[in-house]
Amino acid sequence: MLSLTERSKPLMPKSKKIKIFNDDKFDKKKKNIFKAAQKINERVTGLDGNNPTGQPLNSSGVFGSSTYEPVVKYNFSPEDKVINNGNAYITFGKDRPSGKASGFGGQGATGANAIDIVVGRLSSAPKPDGAIVDNSFSSDAARVYISQLTNIDFNFGIDPGKSGYMEGRSGIGIKADGVRVIGREGVKIVTGRSQNATGFGMKGETNSLGGKISQPAPLIELIAGNNTEPTFEVGGLFNGAGRIDKIQGVAMGQNTAEALKDLSELMTNMLSLLKTKSNAQFALNAAYTLAASLPEQLAGPACAAAFAVYNGKHLKSNYDMYQLFIDKAIWDVNYLQPYGKRYIESRNVKTT
Repeated sequence: MLSLTERSKPLMPKSKKIKIFNDDKFDKKKKNIFKAAQKINERVTGLDGNNPTGQPLNSSGVFGSSTYEPVVKYNFSPEDKVINNGNAYITFGKDRPSGKASGFGGQGATGANAIDIVVGRLSSAPKPDGAIVDNSFSSDAARVYISQLTNIDFNFGIDPGKSGYMEGRSGIGIKADGVRVIGREGVKIVTGRSQNATGFGMKGETNSLGGKISQPAPLIELIAGNNTEPTFEVGGLFNGAGRIDKIQGVAMGQNTAEALKDLSELMTNMLSLLKTKSNAQFALNAAYTLAASLPEQLAGPACAAAFAVYNGKHLKSNYDMYQLFIDKAIWDVNYLQPYGKRYIESRNVKTT
């Protein structure tokens, strides 16, 4: 049960409700046994660990005792080493994402050893009690899959993203309704070679097959919704049609801050330039107005002097304007182009 404090916190959206005591898949005999065990459960539920009823807890499920529940049987291969308790399995075998013929294990490949930790086989597509089933990466409740040689993205149905499908490599897949990674003193997501690997010579650490790791910094991709298909924007009166990539590089914090700082400076310089030109024009207009009230022999020299001052400021403003255009072009290259030294979009971390 949630405490009052916990109830005030936002909860994740709820899906289909299930019964925690479910005999839908039992035959008649097991249903009778299950109902008898449930009566014992009702007598002792809520107690603090003692059993004052004197009833045996065998098969009641209370306090961690065994319980009757629908259990499917894994269709294991002859060479598999299987450890199971109820519908919880650890299988030591070969790469096998579904049936016996699947994966590199099904092809008879060497170096395709795998450890498959799974609970709740076919929980979202239940079979009758006692049915014999294969692996199902989509329907099994929760899984940690470790394979020496596998097509990890294809097997788990993961969108290729920017980096594409990883095929024929070692892989670890973790899947459940909710997956949490907790580090008391930090969490790091790292790609690329180890910094202190030894025994590889000049080329450095290799992949699991001894091949060269082609990218010095392989991508990290955060894909919400398991979909990276681009969208297309319909053109309008003031903008043309265009493609919008759903997966994009994340903004680099320091680079973005520097870009905004430099852009602010450019805008300040532009406003200052406009103010200078405006003041010069105002002074010229005022001089012409004043000259109109002067005698003709003074008006001409006054207008000429005012224009000379204005023209000097105008030429200086034009020079500053050209310099502003150059600074803006440099800003574009530094921050908005992939080859820029402070490109604001990460080249290695992508997200939807």
